[in-house]
Amino acid sequence: MPSIQESLTTAEQLYAAHRFEDAARLVRAVLPLVPDHAVARHLLGTALCAAGRVEQGLGHITAALLLDPGQPAYAVNRAVLLQACGQRAMAERAHRRALRLRPGDGRLLDGLGTCLGELGHSDEALGLLRYRAALTPEVGDVYRKIAILQQRTGRLAEARQAYRRAWRLGGGDGLLLREALSLPVIPRSLAEIQESRARCAAVLEEARGLGLRIADPLREVGVTSFFLSYHGLDDRGLNVELARLYRQACPSLLYTAPHCREPDASARRQEMAGRRLRIGFVSDHFHAHTIGMLNQGLVERLSRDRFEVVLFFTPGPEDDLRRHLKAVADQAIDVPATLEEARRIIADARLDILYYTDIGMSPFTYFLAFARLAPLQCLSWGHPDTTGIPTLDLFLSCDAMEPEDGEAQYSERLVRLPGPTVHYRRPVLPEPRKTRSAFGLPSEGTLYLCPQSLFKLHPDYDPVLVDILRRDPGGTLAFVDPREQGQALLERLAPKGPDVAGRIRLLPGLGAMDFLALTADADVMLDPFHYSGGKTTLEALAFGTPVVTWPGAFMRGRHTLGFYRLMDLYDCVARDPDDYVYRAVRLGTDPQLRALVRARILQRSGVLFENTDTVRALEAALCAPVPPQPAGADA
Repeated sequence: MPSIQESLTTAEQLYAAHRFEDAARLVRAVLPLVPDHAVARHLLGTALCAAGRVEQGLGHITAALLLDPGQPAYAVNRAVLLQACGQRAMAERAHRRALRLRPGDGRLLDGLGTCLGELGHSDEALGLLRYRAALTPEVGDVYRKIAILQQRTGRLAEARQAYRRAWRLGGGDGLLLREALSLPVIPRSLAEIQESRARCAAVLEEARGLGLRIADPLREVGVTSFFLSYHGLDDRGLNVELARLYRQACPSLLYTAPHCREPDASARRQEMAGRRLRIGFVSDHFHAHTIGMLNQGLVERLSRDRFEVVLFFTPGPEDDLRRHLKAVADQAIDVPATLEEARRIIADARLDILYYTDIGMSPFTYFLAFARLAPLQCLSWGHPDTTGIPTLDLFLSCDAMEPEDGEAQYSERLVRLPGPTVHYRRPVLPEPRKTRSAFGLPSEGTLYLCPQSLFKLHPDYDPVLVDILRRDPGGTLAFVDPREQGQALLERLAPKGPDVAGRIRLLPGLGAMDFLALTADADVMLDPFHYSGGKTTLEALAFGTPVVTWPGAFMRGRHTLGFYRLMDLYDCVARDPDDYVYRAVRLGTDPQLRALVRARILQRSGVLFENTDTVRALEAALCAPVPPQPAGADA
């Protein structure tokens, strides 16, 4: 019979041979004989972690550290695993402890810096990472981490410099694209927006001439052009150029499913109109998220006589909505968050139509969309901006929201649909409802509510917000700030309206019912310039809350206008910024007018909710033969 030491040596050999389960099994057999053996505990923990059972493994590594507190390897592994498990506060403490045992350890400095950044302690994190860079200035990955933190804190010039240095040190060509996409989250000014877009265009042009090579864009880039959409400008040119660059740099993105390569594949679009079609929906947000909520009714109501509905679920929270979507789909298929495997799984489904509910919010679905996985591929307005990706055939939009020249703003073929294009249930609130005072807001005076994500608030909007408060001395303006971005917004607003700053409130993130209650109790909701509310506007109108809007030049700034057009109601639609202020203040300060407008909204808003006609129109569009793209279409 082998000795304990011989058994542990064998287990180490099994671990080295990547036979992690066998190694764990052997150590488990030994452990009852020596329960206080720190080396055995640590070996079992690392084997379990390598086998994918991280939480079990972490427990044994923690036990090893308790048995031998001075062993640096145990402390290092525990810190790294806690960080991998997302236990940031515990990981921070573990990294600090490990650094006391192993000062100057680069891996630990990196890890602690990352933990601190994720916990919001950006300045301390940057200090640590700069110290790490001074110790090993040749390590490009440190500069990548510095760049991410600089970008997160709005120091865009420093972020771009760090990305460029990381690239020059051999960090990979994806870093140039991260540099290009270093865009402001809360822009300080219109000038910053213009400068960041010009810089993006210049770096993309430079990158195209360098013949970049990117093997795994998810890992090497891992971001999209998401923040371009909030600038109030035409994004087609930049998004087309970005997509063209990815097609050149990463040929693996251009995968074509076998059934789309068959000799008759080009004719399949024409014959699809005569049979039941297999349609697949894909998103990273099929759970209690705006995208999941807006698409729930469509998944439920799409005709099963005409369509077989397949939902593809990426890793995400297993909440009630996700379970419901899995139950109502004809087929629910889990896909991993790796492009190669996801492409294979979706290709194996032999879809007729692949429907992206949103593209641009998630790097995974953005890069997935470069593949041809179905004869017809389309997207809707979950993220209402063109993609520039030539394998997306149709952009399914709400006609009432589109400007007259909308077609020119898309690389995809624009399909204008009647109705709201979503089948959304009118929300309800339990009684008694919470009122504004429950959220720490004044019970007297006008409550102007702007509950949109703060990155939607363009600098052009600032003077209007300040003017509303100046014209209504009893008014309070409330924002909702779940991402803790509000300080940057307040700093931007302060010099424009120091006299009204005391009447601007930032509320923390709210639960779904609290958000609805606040929306219902607001006197006036303010719709941002250039990027309108979608689901939030629907929820406000469901309770009769007036939403004042000034329509923008692009569909993404016209959602609220579209809903009002469908309702044939224009009391809250402004002609220009001055008219916006006038309508908002008049509604806020005239209770009789506000009551009248609320009644009209409640009377006419039925067309926006559980609209079956809009589902039938979408079905017809999906079944219609798709003509070829016109000459000169983006490629």
